[in-house]
Amino acid sequence: MARTRPVDPTADIGLLTLAVAGGITARMREQLEEAGFDDVRDSHGYVVQGLLAGDTTVTALAVRLGVSAQAVSKSVTELERAGYVRRGHDPDDGRARPLELTTRGDTLVQASRRARQSVARDLSRWLGTRDQEELVRLLQHAAEHYGGLDALTTRRLRPPG
Repeated sequence: MARTRPVDPTADIGLLTLAVAGGITARMREQLEEAGFDDVRDSHGYVVQGLLAGDTTVTALAVRLGVSAQAVSKSVTELERAGYVRRGHDPDDGRARPLELTTRGDTLVQASRRARQSVARDLSRWLGTRDQEELVRLLQHAAEHYGGLDALTTRRLRPPG
């Protein structure tokens, strides 16, 4: 059987996008920590995105993320203990406990958006506006080809694994 040649990792688009995403995530995490949000994990972001999209139950979040209700419940409990999420009361169903972001959760969302904008400005300064716009266009095109653009725009990106 013929052996395939190894792929140069510095020319592998999948690995490059993972490396860029990892670097951006690390930068954002640093900025969030500096802003006082050192108790959130990357996985919490998926739950918050689901809440922003209108999901109000653990079950709905689990369906959106394609993970078990137990996994979502664990993250929701962590976010609740840290003061980012609260379980409300449904006047029509006494058993239902709809989830909602607290004021601290809303503040986290705003800090996360500022961090994301800061990273984009940094990249634009480094690459130049035209190259950054071209990079975004190409990544959008690739994401659309692989079905990820719809998941992104509908807040249905799923955690890795």
